[in-house]
Amino acid sequence: MIKIPVSSKIPTTPWPRSGVQEYTFSVRSSGGQPLGTDLKEFDWSLQVDSRRALVSVESFRSDADIADQPIGVFRFPIDDQQLREFQNLVTSSKLGELRPAMQGHPGYTERLYTFERPGQSIQQVINNSDEQTNVTIAPLRNKINSLLGTSFSHPERAVRLGIKQQPGGFEVTITNVGLEKVCFGDPRWLVAAGQLHRAVVMVTEFPNYNPGDLPALNWEPISLEAMRPYPQNEPLVELESQGVWRATVAWKHPAGKRYLAYFTWANYQGEPIVKQVYRIRGRADSPRLTIEP
Repeated sequence: MIKIPVSSKIPTTPWPRSGVQEYTFSVRSSGGQPLGTDLKEFDWSLQVDSRRALVSVESFRSDADIADQPIGVFRFPIDDQQLREFQNLVTSSKLGELRPAMQGHPGYTERLYTFERPGQSIQQVINNSDEQTNVTIAPLRNKINSLLGTSFSHPERAVRLGIKQQPGGFEVTITNVGLEKVCFGDPRWLVAAGQLHRAVVMVTEFPNYNPGDLPALNWEPISLEAMRPYPQNEPLVELESQGVWRATVAWKHPAGKRYLAYFTWANYQGEPIVKQVYRIRGRADSPRLTIEP
């Protein structure tokens, strides 16, 4: 269940409404190491609320590390016909009657499905590696994936990473693309810990290649310059809607060679709310930047 309250800037539909049953459906996909407060390495949740006619998503990291995908909270309205169709998908999937073959198996990622309506509550855990069970609920999974993709165009409390080349290196950015103020730990304070908690620009030579024959890429990290003086406690950055945090990263472009670069930031630490402001946690990557000779 997504606990972050709905922004007052997002209109909700009055209740009750004729022809719409009351229900809440949620799915949480999680896997990997525990890295923060009730948070794993790969983690996102989606919720459909018929009373408010809203789809809500809280995303900390995509399963596939999709470049330029924002992280945070996203919400968008859904009409009554879509609510009825979605409810039919859920009930026809018969989640409560499934007997997943890999239940309890220590798979890397699993989904927890919850369907609640007056007088009924159903929960089911399905491992993402359980192909047989997932095939039986493929229409529901496909619809969930479609709603998840739509949500990223409706940020409520979310950020997106950016990168651009400038003389002597790069400028990296974190932009609040949502409607409400957000906060996050200053990336310049973050101590690199492999891929789990770090703020770096990844760079690789990108030679010409024939179609269908992608060359091996040797990515090298360039850390952000640490804060000076370096504070003992992690400072938080607060960004109003459309606010931008910026930092520069020094890098000398070797002559005559083409490169790829992107900014990656990962910080799962901290509480989800700090002084009533939503804290961005997880991992995100900027778009890939091509640097020509």
